[in-house]
Amino acid sequence: MKKSIIAIFLLPLLTFAQSGPKMEVEGGNTINTGNHLRGKEVVHEVKFKNTGDEDLKITSVGTSCGCSSALVSSDLIKAGESGSIKFTFNGQAFGQTMKSLMVSTNEKENNYHNIQISMNMIDPLSINPQSIITEGRVGEELKQIATITNSLDKEVDITELTSNTPVIKVTSDKMALGSGEAALLDILIKIYEESAINAAIIIKTTEGEFQIPVLVDVKPN
Repeated sequence: MKKSIIAIFLLPLLTFAQSGPKMEVEGGNTINTGNHLRGKEVVHEVKFKNTGDEDLKITSVGTSCGCSSALVSSDLIKAGESGSIKFTFNGQAFGQTMKSLMVSTNEKENNYHNIQISMNMIDPLSINPQSIITEGRVGEELKQIATITNSLDKEVDITELTSNTPVIKVTSDKMALGSGEAALLDILIKIYEESAINAAIIIKTTEGEFQIPVLVDVKPN
């Protein structure tokens, strides 16, 4: 008899604990969106569901900096229904980057959600070295090498290799780079006169144009 009385008193308490709106974010409060091209806008849809039994009201949505923004699909989500927040970042960052998405609701408990959005901002191609600085004398031919590596998960083609001066010639051991592959650039610099060479190697690809600055200090003979 005593057990029955305890069960009767516990049931209303459990029911009360489960009432009200509840926001559940798909993937949790830490979201990794993967690799993105540096300098290009990142747009990610944060999905969530009202798993409670009352209407969920989104009272405010914000981000951690002016470089990002957020827009909610609706500020009223009925019980059992889903919504989303469009998160946008301008892409101006290097490497692993994390931004915060802050959401306030009418939940009775835990009515503030701080969602961490992680992004890895990469260049489609990484070049090493990023610049060439050397010296020589008139009549010399200077040989340099550089590598260009495909950071993407798709093939990238080198469509043209050139320089903005006839004294620099450049060739590559391959013109198509699979994901993670690198090409070796052979660079030949011919010094014709006693004046510094300030030029650039131009690499045109299916992912855009890249340059390697070249500076040669010419010493007197």
